[in-house]
Amino acid sequence: GNVCRRWLKGCPILFAPRIPPRAHELACCKTRLGAMKKARAMLDSLMGPSRDQALTERSGEEFREANVCKHYLVGYCPDTVLGKKLAACRAEFDRPSIVNPGCTKLHSVALRTEYQQHKDFAKFQREYEESLLKYLESIVREADGKAMYEKRKRDDMDITWEFHEKLCDLCGMKYKLEKKDGMLGSGLGQDCYKDDLHEETELHGLFLKMRSRCNEMKEKDRSRREQDKEAPGQDDGERKAGGRRSRSRGKESVDSGRKRKDKKAKEKEKESSKRRSKSRHKDSTRRSGSRKKK
Repeated sequence: GNVCRRWLKGCPILFAPRIPPRAHELACCKTRLGAMKKARAMLDSLMGPSRDQALTERSGEEFREANVCKHYLVGYCPDTVLGKKLAACRAEFDRPSIVNPGCTKLHSVALRTEYQQHKDFAKFQREYEESLLKYLESIVREADGKAMYEKRKRDDMDITWEFHEKLCDLCGMKYKLEKKDGMLGSGLGQDCYKDDLHEETELHGLFLKMRSRCNEMKEKDRSRREQDKEAPGQDDGERKAGGRRSRSRGKESVDSGRKRKDKKAKEKEKESSKRRSKSRHKDSTRRSGSRKKK
């Protein structure tokens, strides 16, 4: 029962002929589990993690969970777009980037439609776009800081830039031109190197798109803030109304607290009066009993 039938017929997974059938069965199970996990992740990304639940059982706010990528809901996830490219271009002694090499959170089309159809869509959109804007600004500052650091280091150490040493101010990448075929050694002239094609690379194009997206979101955020300043009357009225409500609630709470204290004091007085009356009644009964005995 523990023999893999695929191993008897010739499994597509190549193993040495001396491996026992039990070990081969375990390897087949691992591959099947890996395939099942990939299929489950694909279904989650397409239909959402609550695909097995009925529509009446869903809350309609699954996109607010912590394991859901809010940047993907807005429409741009830097970790997915730039993360792996930056990790591949990173040198041995470079500082680690703030961009993660791939997003570990859930990217779901169904959750994005749920987010877009939510009744408070504008509220969540502004919140998520502001967080994305802060993240993009930090990425831009990191790229600008790398370029400035490299230039300052060269100036402080009086190191001149060779012809084949290049620095991109847009993405902050330092790179070298490749030599032509058959050209060996150092100290070669300009004709011995290939043309600079860094601007045609995929990473440079991704940084261009990221910077343009950051500028668009800055303008959108600026226009939102201007609209908030132009129409402050409604907000001020709401704040004043809220302040009045809070004051009235505070007064009501104080009055209710006083009333409770008065009630407690009255109840204590009643209990003490009852105790006194009981003690007086006991004393009177004792006295009358003693007189009868006499």
